Amino acid sequence: MENDTVFVGKKPTMSYVLAILTHINSGHDSITLKARGMLVSKAVDISQIVTRKFSKELKVSNVSIGSEEINDKDGNKRMVSFISIELKK
Repeated sequence: MENDTVFVGKKPTMSYVLAILTHINSGHDSITLKARGMLVSKAVDISQIVTRKFSKELKVSNVSIGSEEINDKDGNKRMVSFISIELKK
């Protein structure tokens, strides 16, 4: 099974939109968009751009949110919010 997940980072928004569209156009029926921290809003923006402007056949099928504990650069533990958005045909 191939990797059906796109992790949102610091690249431009349209890079992620293109990655999702390329994945779907290559024959896959679904893809998951994941982001943490301040990039959660960017993931929401990406999912809306894909579903409203580029691919009317894709729909948001599932959204999950939560918090997870991570270690920062100094070795301290902190809680970070995350979002997982599943898009399906």
